[in-house]
Amino acid sequence: MVVRIASPIPEVVEQVLVKEGQAVHQGEALARFRTNAVEPAALSAEAQRRLAASDYERMQSLFKEGAVSERDVQNAEVNLRAAEASEAQAKKKLDETTVRAPAGGVISQRAVDSGDRVKDGDLLFQLVNTAELEFEATVPSEYVGDVRVGAPVALAVTGAPESGLSGRVARINATVDAATRQVKVYVTVSNRGGRLVGGLFASGRIVLRQVQGAIAVPLSALRTDGGGAKYVLVVEGGRIARRDVQVGATDEQTSLVQISSGLAGGEIVIVGPASGLEPGLRVTIAGGEG
Repeated sequence: MVVRIASPIPEVVEQVLVKEGQAVHQGEALARFRTNAVEPAALSAEAQRRLAASDYERMQSLFKEGAVSERDVQNAEVNLRAAEASEAQAKKKLDETTVRAPAGGVISQRAVDSGDRVKDGDLLFQLVNTAELEFEATVPSEYVGDVRVGAPVALAVTGAPESGLSGRVARINATVDAATRQVKVYVTVSNRGGRLVGGLFASGRIVLRQVQGAIAVPLSALRTDGGGAKYVLVVEGGRIARRDVQVGATDEQTSLVQISSGLAGGEIVIVGPASGLEPGLRVTIAGGEG
């Protein structure tokens, strides 16, 4: 996942602490801005807060002695709270002069050098969060209605040493590309070992739905008669029998098709070409009896 790190303030870059390709940890300092204006303000705000705190304590002591009114104590407390708020704001501005990594990863782009003057929002760095990568994929528009955020995805990454990478759909684009009729889908993949890097190419399959305990047969076992009805040929009592079936989901990778009705499970199904095989024909199963 690529993280854009922008300048929080308009200021001059005093020091750049990282290079492109460098691995960084969350919270690590990446750059520092000039502090000529904000550091004195932070020191002054701290001094004002200490003075207000001392005055508040003095007023509390005098109130106990009856030397001042309750209103005087309240006014001192208000002044203290205002000084604390001013100090917090000044420290926040001082903290903003150090740019830190929002997450662990690798610096993929360094857009500034020492001495550069930047505006609020200008790009400073791009960080690739290598603990979790995002793959951009495309899906034909006719299937996108079946894709859900969180759906499992099996990936094969070009050049990756390991196989069987898995991820999940993180986002689905709301528009269809008019030229290709494809929809962009974004898949997040864990990369805890850091073996993957940004810019790789991958192919994959999105699991549109999962059916527990499903009955499935090879696609080559599914047949269609002249009327368009789906059926399979099974062996029952040493003879071929036709079973009309209703089909469900198809797994193109394993070449299996779900049988939603027509089979109970455990039947011997004939796979492949069935030329000359007709219902009622006696057959012998290799290694069995019939």
